[in-house]
Amino acid sequence: MDRAADAREAVRGALEDKVAAGKRILAEFAQLCDDPQRHNDELLMRILDENKDTEYGKLYDFASIRSVEEYQRKVPVTSYDDYAEYIIRMTEDGEQNLLSSAEIHHYNKSSGTMGTPKRIPMSDRAMEHFDRYWETGPYGVLGTYIDDDDWMGCRIIRLAEGPAEEKHLPCGATYGAVSQKVTRRYCDELRFLFTSPDEGLFPVEGTDTRYLHARYALMDARAGGMLATFYSYLIELLRYIENNWELLVDDIEQGTISSSIELPSAVRAKLEGELTPMPERAAELRAIFAQGFDEPFVPKVWPHMSFVMGVGTGGFKQYASMIRERYTGDDIPMLKVGIAASEGFFSFSFGLDRDDTALIPDSVFYEFLPLDAGDDFSQIVTIDGLEQGKEYELIITNVSGFYRYRMGDALRVVGRYHNTPTIEFMYRINQTVSIMGEKTTEEALRHAAERTAELLGFELVDFSVWPDLKASPVRYQYFMEIGRNPGRATPKEMRMVLEDELAAANPSMGDKVKTGVCGDTRLNFLEAETYALYRDMMERKGTAPAQLKPVRVIANELQRRFFFGLTEYSCEVMR
Repeated sequence: MDRAADAREAVRGALEDKVAAGKRILAEFAQLCDDPQRHNDELLMRILDENKDTEYGKLYDFASIRSVEEYQRKVPVTSYDDYAEYIIRMTEDGEQNLLSSAEIHHYNKSSGTMGTPKRIPMSDRAMEHFDRYWETGPYGVLGTYIDDDDWMGCRIIRLAEGPAEEKHLPCGATYGAVSQKVTRRYCDELRFLFTSPDEGLFPVEGTDTRYLHARYALMDARAGGMLATFYSYLIELLRYIENNWELLVDDIEQGTISSSIELPSAVRAKLEGELTPMPERAAELRAIFAQGFDEPFVPKVWPHMSFVMGVGTGGFKQYASMIRERYTGDDIPMLKVGIAASEGFFSFSFGLDRDDTALIPDSVFYEFLPLDAGDDFSQIVTIDGLEQGKEYELIITNVSGFYRYRMGDALRVVGRYHNTPTIEFMYRINQTVSIMGEKTTEEALRHAAERTAELLGFELVDFSVWPDLKASPVRYQYFMEIGRNPGRATPKEMRMVLEDELAAANPSMGDKVKTGVCGDTRLNFLEAETYALYRDMMERKGTAPAQLKPVRVIANELQRRFFFGLTEYSCEVMR
């Protein structure tokens, strides 16, 4: 057996182990979902018992609480500001037993108000939930629904990255994105199962990881799946390949790395010492790409490609659609993983090509505030009070020291898995725009942009919105990066249709524009690759790739200056 065959058998063995473990998790999850409220209540009682002697637990007398109703009476609904002083004492002074009896070894970095980074404590048990429902469980779903002959023995294109060196807080705990922490826990496995080299998976500063992921993925004709934290990162990689295929193929043919690629000298020297020319693979790729990009190229480049996995719902749904329409076609299934955040893992995907996921009964304790209730906390319900078709704000109690914590996420209940509600993430509540009381949600902003592109037949790369409070009258300014425009829609047509679709998505805003309370929407057209440049800029500023979510509502001066600075032209047609 040759070395390549040996490697395939080794990969197959490792993936079979992951699938077997994932199937066990899927079976256990189904059992939890038979009686979700009981398991969730039991979790809350364990959390309270374990933390009754913490400073926070004594403050609210956890020791005396015997029911969910008593917990809701005694413990207030909270936000991050309620924990800020505790977290300063924990991270700066190393104090323990303040919020949680568990020793905290890691704090997740999460953007806060006005871009101030939060430090979200993460216990070892919380880390186990991420291992269970992100790193292992999904392979049980893949193994259940996809023929193993299609992808077992094939490496996976994985775009999740971890830092070359972890950062530490004064207390000694590590600090960074949760996805990076989880990635580091699997570093040996990553090097074995995935196409990218160590230098792409654990990059040092100044490394063009987009090139490395693309280059090494293209070298492997047997890649069997694609995995990214967010689908937005995956579509950037596929666009990068489309726009730079000649450079990539030339380098593969010659076994070199173009001098135009940014790499630290030591990284370049190491990789070039390991690379060898691949003229046959280069010829295959050149023949495929020379056909153009009117048809999806992924099945041609990687004939064993069997799945796409990552966060592809809510604000990332448009990227899932674009990936399928432009790059993969309809035959490669998508596993859109569950809803997670720095504060916990909330739902699990139990099937392929689904936008809904099921609540995880043993991960966090859930409460739900109906969106139409405002701040009337008397209307809060638990899992058994959820109504299908209704939207709620998520409130959690986790295993790391947050109690009745408002996540700021809007969820919609859409169905059931066994006896457990399934949900879709809708939008971040703080991404709602309201300049004159119209309350336009992120979902409505996205729907208007996507419908405009659909009706006029152009490719919407991405979009953002700035509430222009200095205009007279106040108005929205949309920013759009446009790709292909085969129907040759004009800027005026785009702006007029956008205004109509915005009015349809939020009639309150439409009425205010019609009556002149709000001004007509201005549409700004961005230069090519603006959103890729934004990602590059933020990564240079120290933001982890996994933290880079879509800029739907421009929220600070840095973003405002960036997008206005890359505006090529604007359309401000008055009716």
